Amino acid sequence: MSKEVPPYFDYLIESFRRGGIGRFVHLGYWDRATVTDGFNSGDFESAQQRLNDLVIELAAVEDGQDVLDVGCGFGGTLAELNTRLRDVTLVGVNIDSRQLDICRELKAQNQNSFQWLASDACQLPLPSASFDRILCIEAMFHFTSRRNFIQEAARILRPGGVFVFSDILLSKPLPDQDCPAFLSGSALQDGYGPWPDLWGSDSNHKELGKVSGLHCVCEIDGTENTLPSHQFTVPSGLDLQRDPIDSSLRASMTLRWLHHHGNLKYVFFRFDKPMA
Repeated sequence: MSKEVPPYFDYLIESFRRGGIGRFVHLGYWDRATVTDGFNSGDFESAQQRLNDLVIELAAVEDGQDVLDVGCGFGGTLAELNTRLRDVTLVGVNIDSRQLDICRELKAQNQNSFQWLASDACQLPLPSASFDRILCIEAMFHFTSRRNFIQEAARILRPGGVFVFSDILLSKPLPDQDCPAFLSGSALQDGYGPWPDLWGSDSNHKELGKVSGLHCVCEIDGTENTLPSHQFTVPSGLDLQRDPIDSSLRASMTLRWLHHHGNLKYVFFRFDKPMA
């Protein structure tokens, strides 16, 4: 495994091969009015589907377009578009060859086509103005630089094109929260890293989009809607006072703590590229 690939993907890949999870590797999205304290994996998968549907709705993808998904995971979003649309070119980018191998098992239909590229998200080997839609679900925080990635997205997007993404922003715990920032930071980097800009020093999405020539037309705060995800990502019955030893479990427990204590914000954005 490359050091650039988060360690938790070892577990996700193994679980996918066993049939334990599907192709979505992101959090779920709930209508807060319907959330209950106990739910099963099927509920989580439905919530993941809702998050995916929200991104697709924001992107307004149409037949005949060229679509790029950066940090495509196991190909879940492009697989969904493959069933809904016709004559679309669906391109997935990932830095992990193992994830791309899973993606390559997908079969195109409806006169669509798939392409899978191994690449750094901040140095994409793609021509300028070559895509109508660019998607990035819950992956940007792993990239070397949000700024550089958004610049790349702006370069590759055609005039009139749409860039939709979700991102996780963290803020350092305050002294009275009894969770030193260096401890939470170390746990996240060990299990969920790379997370180069952990505390969001260069994460003003609107400003980053503006300087790249993109116009923000929609921002959605999904912080409360994604919060129930941790009932699934952190095993029930885990003793929060004991070290679980496993780095991915430490990271998932830390992320849950940050989310529950107001130190995590989950956001969706739609940026449009003006017509030339």
